[in-house]
This record gives sequence, C-alpha cells and structure tokens, in this order.
Amino acid sequence: MTIQPMTCDGAGEVVDTRGAVIHRDDDGTIVIRVKHVDMTAEVMRDVLAGRFSFGRVKAKVLIDTRAVRSMTREAQELTAADDVLPYTGCIALVVANSLSVVLANFYLLFVRPRFPTRMFRTEEAAREWLRTIEIEQV
Repeated sequence: MTIQPMTCDGAGEVVDTRGAVIHRDDDGTIVIRVKHVDMTAEVMRDVLAGRFSFGRVKAKVLIDTRAVRSMTREAQELTAADDVLPYTGCIALVVANSLSVVLANFYLLFVRPRFPTRMFRTEEAAREWLRTIEIEQV
C-alpha cells in the first residue's frame, strides 16, 4: 500500500480529512483528532495521507479517539502497515468513553503495533508520556 500525502507546509498548518483534523505541534508531535466517523480503511487511508502531508519523518503521534463511532480491523491494521511503521516513533491514544476504550484495546491486542503505544484518559497525560519517549530518526 502506498499512501500519497496531501499538500501541507508544516508546523502550524492544519489538514482536515474526512476522518480527522491533523496538525503538527512545534515539538514535532503529529496530533490526529478523529472525527465522529465510522473509520473504514478508505477513511483511514485519507487520514494517513493527511498525516504524511507533514513529511515522511519518524514522529511521535497523539491520536484523540474520543469521537470515533467505530473502526474496522482493516483500518486498524493500516496504522501499523510496513509503509507507516518507519515513520511512527510511538502512539499515545486518548480515550474517553467505553467505546473508545474497547476500540483501543482491540487495536493493542490484535494489531500489536511494533512501536511504543499507550492509552490515556486525558490529553495532558498522553503528552506527559510522549515527552519521556526518545525516538531515533530513520
């Protein structure tokens, strides 16, 4: 699978896809705020294209899943695919309700991401953890 990035200038820029609003913080963290959508593989490809609009550079990723309605297994698997893996240093998943917790647990159990991944109830806790992670560039 090859994902073509959308066009974006970098930090401070916001990319609005069908499935999420994405931006890069000043520290390089990619922040993905999932919309109230059913996350299918097609929608996930769009989100990943938005993520890669900030460059194919290994980054810490914060994903706010609190609004997601559902997520297919294929969509979950795309997040850990071979062409995404080199550019993901770690993922902090922000969850709020029982649905987002269940989806995050399924992701961790079945996809088994090959990078540090943790679930948090607050964005502040997620950001605190991300600050402790050192990643090496590809």
